[in-house]
Amino acid sequence: MKKILIYLLPVCLLAASCKKFLEETSPDEIRPSSTEDLYAFMISDAYPYAASLEFFSDMLTDDVKSYGMPRNSNGTINTAYSSFYENGKGVFAFDPLELEGSTGTASTALDAWKNYYSRIKGCNIVIDYAAKVKGSDQAKDALRGQALVLRGFYYLKLAQLYCLPYNGAGVQPETALGLPLILTMQVSDEHVGRSTLQATFNQIEKDMVDGAALLKANFTAPTPFRLSHIAAYALLSRFYLYRGMDADMDKVIEYADEVIAERPALTLLKGFVTSNTSLNTVGIYDQTASTEVLWQYGFNSKGISTFMPATGTYTSFHAPYAVSDELRNIYEKGNGTDNKGDLRYALNFAKYTVSGAEFPSRSLKIGLNGTAGDKGIRTGEVYITRAEACARRFKKSGQDADRVQALSNLNTLRLSRYDTRTAAYTPVSFTDADALLRFCTDERRREMSLEEGSRWADIKRQGLSVTHNFIDAEGNSTIYTLPANSPLYALPIPVTAISRNNNLVPNPR
Repeated sequence: MKKILIYLLPVCLLAASCKKFLEETSPDEIRPSSTEDLYAFMISDAYPYAASLEFFSDMLTDDVKSYGMPRNSNGTINTAYSSFYENGKGVFAFDPLELEGSTGTASTALDAWKNYYSRIKGCNIVIDYAAKVKGSDQAKDALRGQALVLRGFYYLKLAQLYCLPYNGAGVQPETALGLPLILTMQVSDEHVGRSTLQATFNQIEKDMVDGAALLKANFTAPTPFRLSHIAAYALLSRFYLYRGMDADMDKVIEYADEVIAERPALTLLKGFVTSNTSLNTVGIYDQTASTEVLWQYGFNSKGISTFMPATGTYTSFHAPYAVSDELRNIYEKGNGTDNKGDLRYALNFAKYTVSGAEFPSRSLKIGLNGTAGDKGIRTGEVYITRAEACARRFKKSGQDADRVQALSNLNTLRLSRYDTRTAAYTPVSFTDADALLRFCTDERRREMSLEEGSRWADIKRQGLSVTHNFIDAEGNSTIYTLPANSPLYALPIPVTAISRNNNLVPNPR
C-alpha cells in the first residue's frame, strides 16, 4: 500500500500540488512524509519535465527569418500555416503588447514568468520540507541539493528574459530591477516586490554553489535526467559567463575545468553519418548515441508547433518563419556525404526543398526519432564557454597562456564537429585578441544554435542590435529593429503577473 501511495503521489500532486500548496500563505493538506514521497513530488513539480517552459526567445533573435505566407499556384494565400504566422508576428516585430500578452494569439506560450515561478514553488516546497520528512540526512541533502540548483537555474532563466544584462552598458546592478525572490513555500507570490539585479544574481549564485556542494557530497545521479554535481558545475560556468564581470571569467574557467576533467568526451558527429543513411535520425541530445549530455530536460522542440510547424508536417510550401540566412551562412556547410564541412549544419536543422531552394526550418538536436527533450547542458557548451572566457581574459591581460587555452578548446570542439573521414580538420589559430574573441562568439552561435535560448542571452550580454524584415500576408516588407542595449532587453512582464501583484513594477519600454 505504501508503494502504491508513493506511485500515485506524483499524479495527485501534478494536478493539485503547487497550486494547492502556494495559493495560500500556508500549505494545504497534501504533505509528503518521507524522502521517497518528497522525491516523487520533486520529479513532478520541481524538475522541468512534462512542461514547456519557454520556447519563444529564438523568435526575437537574428537566428530566425520571416518568409511571409505561402501562396498557391493561382496566387491566393495558402492558409495551412496561418496560426504560426499569427502567433509569431508580434514577437518577431518586438511588439511589447504581444510580448506581455495584452494582444495577439500566443499569450499562453509567452507566459514564461508563470511557468518558471510554478517550478520555483516546487523547489521551495522540497527545500522547506526536506527537514520535516522521514529519511536519512544524506537523502534529505540530496533532495535539497537538486532543488537549490534547479531554483537557481529557473531564476537565471527568468533573469535572461525579464531583466537587463548584468554587465550591460549603463546598467547599475545595485539599483536595476531584478526579480521577486520567493525563497520559501510559506510566502505567497501575490505581493512580493522586485529585488535588485545584484540581489537576484547573488541569490542565483548562492543557490547553485550551495546546491552543487550538497550534490557532490550526497548524490550520484542515476541518469542525465537528474542533476549531478558535474551538471551543476556546468550550469555555474554558464551563469558566470552570463553575469560577465571580469572576475567571473576566472570562475567560468574554474568550473569548466572541473567538468572537463571528469567528462571530457565530445560526440563525434561523423559517427552520425554514413553515405547511405539519413542525416537527421539522431541528434546531439540522443543519449544512446551522444556521450556529452550532462543534463537533459523538457520536450522535443521539433514537436512544439506554436511558431513553426512540427517537423514532418511541412508541405511543398515554406512556413512563415525558419532559420535565418545569417545563421546558416556562418557554417562551413557539409552535406554528410562529401567528406567536408561542419556537420552541425547538416545534422542540426530540419531541411526542406521549396521551389528548388533549401529551406532549413528548425532545430533537430534530438534527432527525428528522439522522444526526450532537447534542452539542458552538454560538454560541448562547456568547451565553448571556457574558450570564450579564456579569450576575454586574454584580451584583458594579454597572457598568452589564455590565448593558447582558448584555441585548444576551440579546436578540440571543432574537431568533433567536422567530417574527417577522408579529409583532415584544419585547426584555427589567432594572435589578435579581438579576432579570437569574435571567432569564439561565432563558434558559440554555431554550437548553440536554437538551443537553450542561448542566442537571446548572447545578444543581451554582447549589446547587439537585431534587425528583422517582416513579410506580411500580402508580401509587404516592414523592418523592425531592436537597438543595441535596448530597454526591451528586459522583456515586458506578462499582464497576468502584473494584475495579480500590485507590488510588481513593470519593465520600462
